[in-house]
Amino acid sequence: MKKIITKCADETVRFGARLGKLISKGDIIALNGNLGSGKTTLVKGIAQGLGVRDARYVNSPSFVIVKEYKGRFPLYHFDVYRLDDPSALDSVGYKEFFYGNGASVIEWAEKIQELLPKEHLSIEFFSEDINKREISISAEGERYKKMVARL
Repeated sequence: MKKIITKCADETVRFGARLGKLISKGDIIALNGNLGSGKTTLVKGIAQGLGVRDARYVNSPSFVIVKEYKGRFPLYHFDVYRLDDPSALDSVGYKEFFYGNGASVIEWAEKIQELLPKEHLSIEFFSEDINKREISISAEGERYKKMVARL
């Protein structure tokens, strides 16, 4: 496990951009943390790292569940906060995203834990104050362990 402290939203975006440069097609990144803890801010950075044009417009897909952004390869941004039952993800064809030609980032991933592949990157956010965040990164699988070592 690796821990990173960010002191402002810009630092969280920069960390996300570093991560975005490391991810590959088929990667799954599970994000967990309280409301306002920095999950969507991190996704903006990941989008930047993937070369998404106008990544500053990345926002949470709370009502549509998933948004696709085009960069080096597609970034599938899920927000499952409103799901009461993980099986509801079947209606959006989540397997096609998880096992498709892009990378998937899932906000509130603990709500669909049983649907996540065994190997994935897990990132937990802890708000220390209005700006400061502790970000804990853990890896399931050798590829993700190597990714964490490079961060």
